[in-house]
Amino acid sequence: MHKRKKWIYFFFGLGLLVTFLYYHSDKSTTDYINAEKYGANGDDLKDDTMAIQQAINESYSSEIGKVRLTGNKQYVLTSGLNVKRGVELELGQNTKILVNGNFRAFSLHKNSSITNGIIEVTDKHFHAEVIYLDGKEQFWSDTRTRVRNLTIVNSSGGHDGTGIKLFAGGANHYISFVNFEDISISGFQKGLEINVRKPNKNAAWINGNRFTHFTFDDCIRCIVINSSRSIPNESSGNQFSGLQVQITKQTEQILSVNGTHNIFEGMIWDTSLLKDASTLIDLHPHAFQTELNFNIDKKFVRDRGVENKF
Repeated sequence: MHKRKKWIYFFFGLGLLVTFLYYHSDKSTTDYINAEKYGANGDDLKDDTMAIQQAINESYSSEIGKVRLTGNKQYVLTSGLNVKRGVELELGQNTKILVNGNFRAFSLHKNSSITNGIIEVTDKHFHAEVIYLDGKEQFWSDTRTRVRNLTIVNSSGGHDGTGIKLFAGGANHYISFVNFEDISISGFQKGLEINVRKPNKNAAWINGNRFTHFTFDDCIRCIVINSSRSIPNESSGNQFSGLQVQITKQTEQILSVNGTHNIFEGMIWDTSLLKDASTLIDLHPHAFQTELNFNIDKKFVRDRGVENKF
């Protein structure tokens, strides 16, 4: 009888311990922050900006490093989000974020990332950028910034704004060795823009980045690179591979290129829809040793640069 009581107390105590650990282990074992905790509903088409930003802030301060928005839901932004250093914003495969207004939607900081899902611009007055990286963050090979598996679409019909923009314009500001993968961009004035402005001193550059498996559809200008040939404002050695470009009646230009030894490879569809084919690809005087590998005739390339291959 005494031994039986011992076993009863033992299992009772074990049950209390298991219960305690179950209800108190959430903070210590969680590996992401769910934005719904702060009121990001995803079902009511109400503004979710503050809730998502609060989730990002908690993920940053707690060093958990990940925020999730999941399910076949639609979250609404009415102002921009700062994806802080070391935070990954992970969407479900069919999760949609609606950009309602004219503002920069996502600013990525060093070691931050955004993956999966759909970002849809719904406002005809949108003239900003959906995803923005600034070289003042000094992205380099040892950083973990990634932009991956996204659909970025302007469904407003306005054909304005920019899908992804990389900018560097200050002393020793740079973006290098960042990977952008499996991204579809549709309906924008500029699909992808790289802009390096001459700084007041020293140099700025956007070099050595990889843009892999991009689809551009119904964009007025698909890829725009503004820089000099070399420092003090350089954009060189960037690789664009596995490109798929769908031309529509809105399309004016596939490539506008400056910089040294930027490489482009892919397929371009339906050039017959172009109103003017003379500047479909424009290699500017600052374009040096650019390499093109597309399925189109050389008549579509305007080459004002030096030692370019196509």
